[in-house]
Amino acid sequence: MSFSSGASPQTTGTYSSYFSSSVPPESPSLQSQRSYSQASQAYDEDEFGDEFEDELEGPPSVTLTTASTTISRPSTPSGRRSRRGTTPSILGQSESNDIICAVSESRGVTHTVGIAIVNMSLGEVTLSQICDSQSYVRTIHKLQLASPSRIVFTPSACPPNRPSTFYSLVEQLIPEAEIACHERSAWSESSGIEYMEGLALDGDIGPLKVATQGKYYAVCCFSAAMKYIDHQFNVTFSPQSLRIGYQPSEDTMMIAIPAIQSLEVMCNLKSAKSKECLFGLLNHTLTPMGARVLRNNMLQPSTNFDGYIRVRYDALGEMVAHEEMFREIRKALKLFHDAERTFTKLITIRPATGITAAEEQITHILMVKSFLESVPDIYRALYPAKSDLLVKIRTICCPETTVPILRMIKEVIEADVTYMKSPLDLRNQRTFAVKSGLSGLLDIARQTYKELTDYIHQYTNGVSEEHQAAVTIKFDNRRMYWFRIPTADLDPESVSQHFINVIWKKNHIECQTMDLVKLNRRLSDTSNEVMLRSDQIILELVKDLRKEVSPLFRVCESIALLDMIASFGQVTTTRDYVRPLIEDTLALKAARHPILDKKMASEYVPNDYYGTEHHRFHCVTGCNMSGKSTYIRSVALLQIMAQIGCFVPAEFATFPIIHNILARISTQDSIEANLSSFGVEMREMAFILKNVDSQSLAIIDELGRGTGNRDGMAIAMAISEALIDTGAYVWFATHFIELARALENRPGVLNLHLASNTTIGEGGIPHLNMLYKATAGTVDDEHHYGIVLARAMGMPNSFIEVAEKVANDLRSRRESNRQNSESYKEIHRQKLMLNLYEALKQAARPSNPETRLGYLRCLREEYHERLREIEEM
Repeated sequence: MSFSSGASPQTTGTYSSYFSSSVPPESPSLQSQRSYSQASQAYDEDEFGDEFEDELEGPPSVTLTTASTTISRPSTPSGRRSRRGTTPSILGQSESNDIICAVSESRGVTHTVGIAIVNMSLGEVTLSQICDSQSYVRTIHKLQLASPSRIVFTPSACPPNRPSTFYSLVEQLIPEAEIACHERSAWSESSGIEYMEGLALDGDIGPLKVATQGKYYAVCCFSAAMKYIDHQFNVTFSPQSLRIGYQPSEDTMMIAIPAIQSLEVMCNLKSAKSKECLFGLLNHTLTPMGARVLRNNMLQPSTNFDGYIRVRYDALGEMVAHEEMFREIRKALKLFHDAERTFTKLITIRPATGITAAEEQITHILMVKSFLESVPDIYRALYPAKSDLLVKIRTICCPETTVPILRMIKEVIEADVTYMKSPLDLRNQRTFAVKSGLSGLLDIARQTYKELTDYIHQYTNGVSEEHQAAVTIKFDNRRMYWFRIPTADLDPESVSQHFINVIWKKNHIECQTMDLVKLNRRLSDTSNEVMLRSDQIILELVKDLRKEVSPLFRVCESIALLDMIASFGQVTTTRDYVRPLIEDTLALKAARHPILDKKMASEYVPNDYYGTEHHRFHCVTGCNMSGKSTYIRSVALLQIMAQIGCFVPAEFATFPIIHNILARISTQDSIEANLSSFGVEMREMAFILKNVDSQSLAIIDELGRGTGNRDGMAIAMAISEALIDTGAYVWFATHFIELARALENRPGVLNLHLASNTTIGEGGIPHLNMLYKATAGTVDDEHHYGIVLARAMGMPNSFIEVAEKVANDLRSRRESNRQNSESYKEIHRQKLMLNLYEALKQAARPSNPETRLGYLRCLREEYHERLREIEEM
């Protein structure tokens, strides 16, 4: 799938015054299998369910092994699969995918890098060609998000030759990926085009050629990646079966890895298993495909409003407005398994043969059949849809697409066979999957299987009568049939005489007998014969299905996208979100931090945000624990939500399109890099200054606090000046009140503070009350909030008194030196007029005439009040 009332500033009062007030039932089992249902019911899902799920998933798509090599993410130097703080853990990656990435860079003055990312577990290829800087920021970022298991370079870039700068950066910044090189002849543009023509889905070849025209390095990398996979692992794909797409880097937002981590976009900072992160909040998906689409969109939000963001808003708005349709969509989505992986396993041509391969092949066919039988429910649920995206999904999921493929399967597979999760049910379904009459020898083998199963149940009844015990027959893939017998019914001395493989539990034993082991062996041999004879028929069906994989993948992608939109609908309806507008202004009324809004519910205090051409740098001050960090993080999280097509927690919201989100929040040091907290801070700020521009949003928290006050203030001032000059949207939280006062006369700067008030308690001791409300201006340090908090924490009064004396003395000196000239007043008048001009521009937008008139009156009163304050300075 390839989709995807104005706010006006005022000049005084609370910051919130910047806004006007107007704004199908389960498929039955085979009839011939009813005699086996008793054993299925005896299966203990709680005990063996997880084991079976692991077996069912098996190796991702294929077992990629050679005589000496296995594709897997190599262990880290510490011997563990991943370390705290590594890129996969920061990105919240929980799936194990085999991802091969080929990269090649130009040798000219411009730093052009081609990338081909082949996800062998999902049958997906992403091609990109990036014109990057000398530090390869965008390329490294893309590779980190892809989390490849192996990165392939040209021989000239690798040792024993002198490693290129790009090679060294990849080796340093992506340590979890194994690095390899492949022979120079594999990097061929003509071979890459041939692979596209031979492997791309029908209908994608033409657009793909247009998209990659002139992208020499990307096409060469695709050739190298496919040849490397074929040569190294002896794995190929069937013709016209891969989803190959070209992804321009300029069509997506770049969220720096430190920003993803510190903003808790994908993973909670304290606990990787916690769902208290943005992904955990939004992930109400019901299919694995939908969760993957959500993750990819959150890591790289779209910057294409008309092609992606708007159509998702329309679809989400229609879902929220039509509760019945939304409920039917969610109900239908519960029926789907991980179809992407299943289809990828079908199109993978591998040399593996034998019983395991035959069983997997039949399982895949049953999963495809189950998938196709579930698609009509989606089509019916979407019948009332009117929005472009939902109509497009409904068209792709129409019966004309799925019914012919399902009919093809039912010519070979019994109609009432379905995919089951329990080991015994799945084994029986696989045994009787192929229709009777297609192979006489297969029918005889299945009859033998049925008779042996009947005999095992009769034997169980005999054991139960012999020992006068309630013997229950169980089944799992490792032991096959085994007995569960309550210990109260048995004499402990007789256990060792009659039973083997005994496992003592609290109230029962798990065991077998020699006769049962022999019966299991005979049953296993018979089952293997059934599988091999069924496989001869299934292979022909698989060949036919490979020709239809293109529409299957399109249906799967449509369902994944629908699942993501439905997930947005779930959180939107439960949390009361609103549809944002996409304009040149960032204006939020009563916006809430999405994660804390869920955790704190009605206790959370909403806030307003306002950013335009004249208010791009927001200097946020406030006392400790007043909510500065929460305030500045909220705007970045809401921006991400808006650009992935989700509604946001606010009363009113408009956002510009942002291309980069950069953040400097954490105050931790880095022992691995031998850097103090201040060293880490300066390194991250250097990265931000190199990459920030007018289309960026930067979140800076407590810059310069890791060194001396004088040096910290000087660095914070210099960096603030640089950020103001870039024209980026910046939310800058600081305790340097002098910084806020020095910048208040700069064009584009808006001073805010998180409000608090001081009350006098018993004994004349002041108490600080946090209001958590953003208000125009700088924090009032008259009451010395730091000293008040120190007293609240139990600091001795003798120290507090000395601190108050010193603070008052310093404040009096500052006030005596404060400028009070006519030029100072003139600067404030000019800024007041500039704010009035901006407010009148916003008021000119279409709105209710009565509301506009009331707003203008309020604006006039506040303008006169503020002007009077300036004259009285």
